[in-house]
Amino acid sequence: MVATYLLVRKSRWLLPAMALIGVVVGVWGSIEAPTPTATDTGGASVEFWRLLAVGSASLPVLTLSSPLEALEATGGSSFHRLRSLVLCGVFAISSGCILTAAAVGVDAAVTPLIARALLAWFGLALISGRVLGWTYSWILPWATLCVLLYWGHSSSSGDFHWWEFTAQPIGHLPSTLLAVGLFTAGVAAYNLSPWRIHRFRRARTSQAGAH
Repeated sequence: MVATYLLVRKSRWLLPAMALIGVVVGVWGSIEAPTPTATDTGGASVEFWRLLAVGSASLPVLTLSSPLEALEATGGSSFHRLRSLVLCGVFAISSGCILTAAAVGVDAAVTPLIARALLAWFGLALISGRVLGWTYSWILPWATLCVLLYWGHSSSSGDFHWWEFTAQPIGHLPSTLLAVGLFTAGVAAYNLSPWRIHRFRRARTSQAGAH
């Protein structure tokens, strides 16, 4: 059933893409790339692993995109459980690829930072997919990354703003809470499917009629 589910989505490229991200992070993850910033210097450097984490977290959400999406929306609870199982499994595989590569090729100390970022990017991808359609689930994470890279630096202190969750140390509580909050919001958006909204409205209407 899982193979058939993925076949409809033409998802054979997903695993190679996840593995490729892992290879790039393992070999070149510590290399810094110049990026423009809204600071006095006008630029800064960012490690590849910070850039590629958004790809690892966005790829699993693309398993929700399907040419039969309208038909699948009417599926029963068994189908939705399968869809959720595949989503969680692919996210675990994708996360494992980049975290293992970072631990081996970069530094084990960055793996908690990547794990925190993965939660936030995954949540943003789910929100983006629910609002824009699952095919476009990558838009909000990548747009957010551009915002973090450009405006995430604090000009006054030379450090990062509290909301730059890809750069703050793992002990930075506000960034961790933000990442967990985005993940929770994404899971809530994913579960807020059209049929659940319809069922909720029907229940509210029935309650109102009873009163």
